[in-house]
Amino acid sequence: MHEHTEHREGSEHLGYGKHRGHGGRGRHHHDEHTEHEQERHAPGERHHYYHPGHGDDDGHRHGGGRRVRVERGMLRYLLLDALRHGPKHGYEMIKWLEEQTHGRYAPSPGTVYPTLQLMEDQGLILAERTEEKSVYRLSESGEKELETQTDFIQGFWERNGQPIPPPALQLESEFVYEDLQDLQRTVERGVNLAQDQQRLQLLRQSLERCKNEIRGVLTGGTLPQPGQPGGRPQHGPRSTGRELEQAIAQLFASEDEVLRQTTERARERGIPSIQVSPLQGKLLQVLAKACQARKILEIGALAGYSGIWLARALPADGRLVTLEIDEMHASVVRESFRLAQVDDRAEVRVGPALETLPGLEVEAPFDLIFIDADKEPYPQYLAWAIRLARPGSIIVADNCVMGGDGLGSVQESPSQFLTGARSYNQRASSDPALCSIALPISSGMTVSVVMAPAV
Repeated sequence: MHEHTEHREGSEHLGYGKHRGHGGRGRHHHDEHTEHEQERHAPGERHHYYHPGHGDDDGHRHGGGRRVRVERGMLRYLLLDALRHGPKHGYEMIKWLEEQTHGRYAPSPGTVYPTLQLMEDQGLILAERTEEKSVYRLSESGEKELETQTDFIQGFWERNGQPIPPPALQLESEFVYEDLQDLQRTVERGVNLAQDQQRLQLLRQSLERCKNEIRGVLTGGTLPQPGQPGGRPQHGPRSTGRELEQAIAQLFASEDEVLRQTTERARERGIPSIQVSPLQGKLLQVLAKACQARKILEIGALAGYSGIWLARALPADGRLVTLEIDEMHASVVRESFRLAQVDDRAEVRVGPALETLPGLEVEAPFDLIFIDADKEPYPQYLAWAIRLARPGSIIVADNCVMGGDGLGSVQESPSQFLTGARSYNQRASSDPALCSIALPISSGMTVSVVMAPAV
């Protein structure tokens, strides 16, 4: 009997909040159907109602988290559990489940009401009907049936009974997950290239140190400090590239409170934590000073972190123009500039960069141009940067090395993301109008100086 019931009822999904960037396809609100109309559906009919807040059908991960699956044959036990806490009509059960799971799960009426009818036919629940609705109670048989699924009920609430982390924290966890996947790919490539036992041994030791640090964080401990066993070495040939970057940044590019608050504010607003590193920010500042920049153009603002580093390199009468496609991001950037007290020399212009850049010709030339936006149009951004520059201007593009992936052949590029970076590097390295070098700082920056035209 159970197998037959579960087959008829199919499966129910539960998600983790609304996914940004999606419309309301396939969604129907409860108030579009009265409970009386919902109860007229015959048992076994399939009427799918997607409650606002569910994930979309394809099960892809977005910023809100991963979707999980609940068999509709198991939905009965969640409904029985709802009734264990007192009599309820159908909509009250849906709302109870939604509230207890902090919005993660609200089964559609089109699955709940046929399931209730089936459970009533089986004697698991008792129904008291009125003109407007039916109030359900748990029967003695229902109580016994519920006891057979204690493990399922307990496991469900352990997974879904805790409050949902803030969106910024969920987003940060997604970045950690992607970083771990990237690390796995890097190791796989490295192992394929390893030629001797000594290299493999060094790789294993490095990974062991990483695992120990991760275990310490996950178990509530703290990261080992430099000089302690398992800690990062402060100097010497054993330091990795990342360790050296951290040591250099600590000495030359320490963040002040304003920069730290800018990063924290971005997380709170749900803006991805993909701003430049402090070391990159300081490099931009040094380059701006080196070319005595009075006018700087930034393509891609994010939350204003890199813009603060650049604006601080300008003289009092200098000007930073930063382009940002997202109005919400732009409002955060303006707030960042105000708190950093550089809003007197820094402004944000909103709109697609390729539409805004032509209008900047009347303000050219710019002494330094920083590119850190969507990667596919990078070659077009470079062409505009050259056009808006002067001999001696510096052009910097972020995310151009990416562990070597940004330096390969355009024809063999596995993605549009890499195609943009690779095309950019090919032109920057070969265009006689530029003198360029790629630097493996963080995800890599390509730095170019615009040359005077040949006579």
